[in-house]
Amino acid sequence: MPSKTKSGVTSTKKTEPRKSEVRPSKVKTKKVNLLKLYSEMNKMSNDAVDKEVIKRFKIIIDTIEEDITKKSLLLILKEPKNVTVTDFSDSLQPYIKHYLFLTRRNKRIKKA
Repeated sequence: MPSKTKSGVTSTKKTEPRKSEVRPSKVKTKKVNLLKLYSEMNKMSNDAVDKEVIKRFKIIIDTIEEDITKKSLLLILKEPKNVTVTDFSDSLQPYIKHYLFLTRRNKRIKKA
């Protein structure tokens, strides 16, 4: 309810926060391409070491700010022999290498 001042004029309170109270909001973006790679790795894992690597990869996905491009993802999934690991950021390189290892291992297991 508006309050009256001594002069009889009603005033309204401002509800805008002070500049010191305004904090930039962190918008979480979905990293669709990295999550797709994560799910593909999860399908190919079959031992505790794989599961631990995948668990750490999920943590990296949650903390990293950028995503890989759709083109890079398709290259990794469809043509793993043509992937250049150094094209990716340093934090993602070990996990892409592990995915490439998983694909080679699964091909070798299927042949046997």
